[in-house]
Amino acid sequence: MATLSQDSQPGEIDLHGLYVKEAIERTDSAIQDAKRRGDTECHLIVGKGLHSSGGIAKIKPAIEELMQKHHLVAELDPNNAGVLLVQLGGHRDRAIGPDEIARRLNREDEGCIVM
Repeated sequence: MATLSQDSQPGEIDLHGLYVKEAIERTDSAIQDAKRRGDTECHLIVGKGLHSSGGIAKIKPAIEELMQKHHLVAELDPNNAGVLLVQLGGHRDRAIGPDEIARRLNREDEGCIVM
């Protein structure tokens, strides 16, 4: 397994030099940790794929797919195309998805739901 950059800031996950499977595992773990801390976003340093075979990024598309599976919003950092900004929700964003709305509406133990 490749070593992660020691220069990363809190909330940054540097995935440079990892195999795709390692990057997915590392990202999964980091997202769960960030959610437990109540972080509202994290920065995934995926690189641009310049050092990949053929110059085609492998980590970025895999991580974007992972974010879709987790129903998280991931956007390219406008200042650095090698970084994905992931919105985790947390304290500032309490939005819920349609599945959670349906689940809450079907529960009989709540008298009032404000959305």
